[in-house]
Amino acid sequence: MNAPFATAERIPATVPPELVCEADFDVLASQGDDPWRAVARLHEGPPVVWMTEANFGRPGWVLTRHDVINEAFIDYEHFSSERPGMVADMLGEPVRLNPIEIDPPRHHAYRKVLNPFFTPKAVKDFDDPVRQCCRELIAKFKDRGECEFVDEFAVPFPSYIFLDLMGMPRDRLDDFIGWQDDLMRASDPMDRVAAARSIYAYLKQHMLAQQENPTNDFLRGMVTAEIDGRPIDYYELMGMFYVLYVGGLDTVYSTLGWIMHHVATHPDLQARLRADSSLLPQAIEEFSRAFSVVVTHRQVAKNFVFHGVPMKKGDEVNMPIMLANRDPSVHENPHVVDIDRKPRHIAFGTGTHNCLGLHLAKREMRIVLEEFLSTFADIRVKPGETPRYHTGRTFGFEYLPLVLG
Repeated sequence: MNAPFATAERIPATVPPELVCEADFDVLASQGDDPWRAVARLHEGPPVVWMTEANFGRPGWVLTRHDVINEAFIDYEHFSSERPGMVADMLGEPVRLNPIEIDPPRHHAYRKVLNPFFTPKAVKDFDDPVRQCCRELIAKFKDRGECEFVDEFAVPFPSYIFLDLMGMPRDRLDDFIGWQDDLMRASDPMDRVAAARSIYAYLKQHMLAQQENPTNDFLRGMVTAEIDGRPIDYYELMGMFYVLYVGGLDTVYSTLGWIMHHVATHPDLQARLRADSSLLPQAIEEFSRAFSVVVTHRQVAKNFVFHGVPMKKGDEVNMPIMLANRDPSVHENPHVVDIDRKPRHIAFGTGTHNCLGLHLAKREMRIVLEEFLSTFADIRVKPGETPRYHTGRTFGFEYLPLVLG
């Protein structure tokens, strides 16, 4: 994993030499044909490393084990979500992704606005529209007997659910996905800035329209919210709209690709799930563990020593959730997908900042599997084709051709 770009500027004097990993996380993840096994090589080293190219070319700490990642999620006093370099810096305006870039105690007031709409009971109301959306998309390729899963299903499905929830037009989907891809994965920082500003401009006019005439109860709840007894302000509300945009258009589609690829390449599991749909909830838990697609981040809030490692205020901390959930010290044979293991995982984070939409995401994934398995008797990767995926802040398929029998 040695690389030629390590310099003194990338390795602060406070970093112990034995913790330096002269590598690019994204390059490491893309080596070979399985990104999960590729990054899992970091399990061979210390639980905390300083990587010279950790995130978009920036150096920083990378946590490599379940226990330290879990601890960092919970310890917001040392590992702060209120870090620079995100949307606020790209926009030049004081917008924080709300509530994920806000630490307690302020975090709780904002989370309280959104929580009622994402409880297990509340998301049951999504079942019918989610299933209908799923069937509409499947109908477009059902008779053809094949599809390119990413473009024809994985991208539009969760996106349509999100757009309907947010009262946004489906005919702008290509714009939204293009901006999201550039924001999350563009190698040129200026392309990321341009995408961030395009999203902001759209969300600004959409938010103002919702303040005048809310489309649904969810949007009404946000635009009329009170924070500590006062009306929610412009930047707080923009932060909520922005975080829902970022969260609603990327993670589920990425996870769906890995799930469908696994099902398509494991006919025995496919047949088992088709024969007994009661196994789907536990399958979704195992898929969530095995295919944790997100690398999340924190910033060190104050100088302290973490598991013997001296960390300095302002250091960036990268928390690849896939390393936590494929940690061999926690999960036996971590690279084996076993739906009977009933795993303890943190695919949706943990602590104060656990994923707001986790119940909705799980229901979406379960319904997708139900519909595909009940509609098609045989799902396979198209012979002669090679699926393609990307790594980065989110691991996801870009091309997944399927034959549907």
